[in-house]
Amino acid sequence: MLNDPLVQEVLFNIFEGDEKGFEVIDVLLEKGETTEEEIAKELGVKLNVVRKLLYKLYDARLVDYKRWKDEDTNWYSYTWLPTLEKLPYVVKKKINELIKDLEKKLEFEKNNMFFFCPNCNVRFTFEEAMDYGFSCPGCGNMLQEFDNSELIKDLEEQIKFLKEELKNNPFLK
Repeated sequence: MLNDPLVQEVLFNIFEGDEKGFEVIDVLLEKGETTEEEIAKELGVKLNVVRKLLYKLYDARLVDYKRWKDEDTNWYSYTWLPTLEKLPYVVKKKINELIKDLEKKLEFEKNNMFFFCPNCNVRFTFEEAMDYGFSCPGCGNMLQEFDNSELIKDLEEQIKFLKEELKNNPFLK
């Protein structure tokens, strides 16, 4: 399941690009139930890095924890355990959110006319370009009409791909 590219992409987004998150998952899967200290020691990383990743996994509902109080120190300790059986649901949810975002972008692209400054490489909506008198506010160059048909095509393809993945990916059934 963790080898599925769609799952990896969703997890990568959950970890906000921190690839150590995959190592944390591996340790959790190997040990089943473990403390954040044990994970940090096994991976050779700082405890706060492991905690940050565990909190992200917890927010996504892919791990759970048990809290207990150490009678000697009066400190709370946490034991973490993977709950990856929820992963298909999490992936579906994240992909559906992504599809909605892409559909909003697509609608915006289809419903607007754009201009750009070739010098500054900045794009403006028609309304913004009008406000600036069709001159770039950065350099003063005349704005040129921007053809966003390729962007529209790319967005449509991404949406189609993601919808097909949701429909056909055996992991998500």
